[in-house]
Amino acid sequence: MRFLIILLAVILFGAELRISSKKFEYNSKNLISIFIGDVNATKGEDTILSDKLYIYFTKDKKPFKFEAIGHVRFKFKDENVTYVGHCNELIYLLKKGLITLKGDAFVRKVETNESVSGDFIKINRFTQNVVVLGGKKPVNIIIKVE
Repeated sequence: MRFLIILLAVILFGAELRISSKKFEYNSKNLISIFIGDVNATKGEDTILSDKLYIYFTKDKKPFKFEAIGHVRFKFKDENVTYVGHCNELIYLLKKGLITLKGDAFVRKVETNESVSGDFIKINRFTQNVVVLGGKKPVNIIIKVE
């Protein structure tokens, strides 16, 4: 499960973040950047695809929350390990280290084919706690055992 903790932190630090979409809006009153339509956010080898992406900023113009909504797909590379997955909504609260995947959430480690899925996956990257809820379908975890 440790791979889940690292999963989204990679996209926020280091390389240049590039975002393309059909429409961009910035709400200066609420300090929110909104990307709409065929959103493709790429940082190094990491990618998030979604229908919408919201980036929330503090008054000092520092991002504190990322929210991807609609047909969310992601791929992250951590050293020699690749993670792919999908969900309906992805939320990452930077200061709290909380990553939440909602609706048909699925994460797979490509090299070992280990995976976890459920309706709701919540990861605290600071405490390394993971909670997976099944919803209409049961929680499914595939772990390679030798």
